[in-house]
Amino acid sequence: MISPGHISAPSTARKRFHRWVYLGGLGLLAAGLPSSVFLMSISQIILFLNWLAEGELLVKFRRFAANRAALVFVSIYLLHLAALFYSSNWDYGLSTLRTRLPIFLLTLVVASSDPLRMHQKRWILMAFSASISVVSLVSLHIFLSGDFVDYRELSPFVSHIRLSLMVALSVFALSYMARRGFADLPLWSHIAWAMALWHLVYLFMLHSLSGMAAFIIVGLVLLVRYRHSFNRRWRPWLATLAVLAVVLPAGLAWWLWQGLSHQEKVDPESLEEYTALGTPYLHLPGHPLRENGHLVYIYVAEEELRERWNRDGRPDYDGYNQRGEPVKHVLLRYMSSLGLRKDAGGFDQLSQGDLEAIEEGIANVHYTRWPWIITRLHQSMWEIQQYRLTGNPAGHSLAMRFSFWQAAWEAIKKKPLLGWGTGDIREASAYGLKQIESPMDFERWMKPHNQYLSLAVLFGIPAMLYILFAMVYPAARQGAFSHMPFVAFFTILLVSMLNEDTIDTQAGLSFFVFFYNYFVFLEEAPGPS
Repeated sequence: MISPGHISAPSTARKRFHRWVYLGGLGLLAAGLPSSVFLMSISQIILFLNWLAEGELLVKFRRFAANRAALVFVSIYLLHLAALFYSSNWDYGLSTLRTRLPIFLLTLVVASSDPLRMHQKRWILMAFSASISVVSLVSLHIFLSGDFVDYRELSPFVSHIRLSLMVALSVFALSYMARRGFADLPLWSHIAWAMALWHLVYLFMLHSLSGMAAFIIVGLVLLVRYRHSFNRRWRPWLATLAVLAVVLPAGLAWWLWQGLSHQEKVDPESLEEYTALGTPYLHLPGHPLRENGHLVYIYVAEEELRERWNRDGRPDYDGYNQRGEPVKHVLLRYMSSLGLRKDAGGFDQLSQGDLEAIEEGIANVHYTRWPWIITRLHQSMWEIQQYRLTGNPAGHSLAMRFSFWQAAWEAIKKKPLLGWGTGDIREASAYGLKQIESPMDFERWMKPHNQYLSLAVLFGIPAMLYILFAMVYPAARQGAFSHMPFVAFFTILLVSMLNEDTIDTQAGLSFFVFFYNYFVFLEEAPGPS
């Protein structure tokens, strides 16, 4: 006779195997978020196939159906599915459904699976942070080698903005782990603190304004949310820090805008006609382009500049620099920022450092002196100013976003209740851009670059509000808002959705769905950690 133990042993071993595959799949997905689109895909395939192979599907479906919070969350995907049927572009709609399939499948797997132990959840989070550490070393190598033109190249695996958001989350998650998660493991607590500090340095190194803005906003939210948990003697200092975090950026923005608002007064009748060498000047006093208040297209003698620039073997005056920008355009702007005439005499006043900066694509002398964050703010505000003056946002990322948002609003006004449908984001954007008579290339720029507007365009205003509800309600029902790392994650998500279509890319969607499931549906089993 076969004992009960012999019958149950294989079943126990099989269950243990599937448990380890499940845990490994989650760890692989966490590690793949900052490092590999392939890992993001293959890990989710592994998780779903393992979920099927493990069996007990009826039990799992019953567990999932009993989880009201999970049902509300996956209704986001069902809404996408329903809106496909009144789309005109089914090809793009089906592509969108494939991209957003993890909203349903990953939530189904996680919400219907057995809970994990606390220490297992802890190591999944550490896999995510460890992967960021590895990516940061790759970025550091690129940074130290100087073999890059744009700081976006420091993120070789996923979007620069997506990576910066992940790094910001990692800083807060690691600090929480150091204080709480590894309270019983002092060595790992020290390691987590060290990683958090390095990731903060890495966030600055990435030069992502979006990542820094998200980090600061999360810091303010957490200070307000947990203000009563701090020692009383620290509260005045933290309050001062919170005020400075608001006042300093606002004051800096005001100072920069004042500088941009300064306008050089020019009397067209008084402009000289010839250079000291007798070359005729080009004067376009009506052209709005300015640098540090100085008009760019006055006192321009291209023949003299071309001769001076080309004689030392630099990139051709009429060619392009490493950034793909016209060399002469950068030269004219840089010389204008110094208040120089754009002729041989003005060129001879440039230092070797100025010439090297121009070759690198730096268009304003201030950018060679200011810290990167001030430079980036100035560039953004300069783009806004030029957009206001010219009405043409082309070539300026922030200014183009204003056009996208205007176009999206026009599309929303056209179909405010049901939207355009899952597959018609391009059609809606083209309609909006035509309505505002945008000079931009319709074929290239086809998304609002604001997730709230994108959702309203696709599904209408009521459905957009419902989707926000479907993101807030499950977390509130499961008590996730009492957990500091989730508050940090959710704040980062909401902030990122203001200037990005966060869930429209695989990396962004995987980031959203994975951490939402991790904090909301990946429950901890009772018992020792």
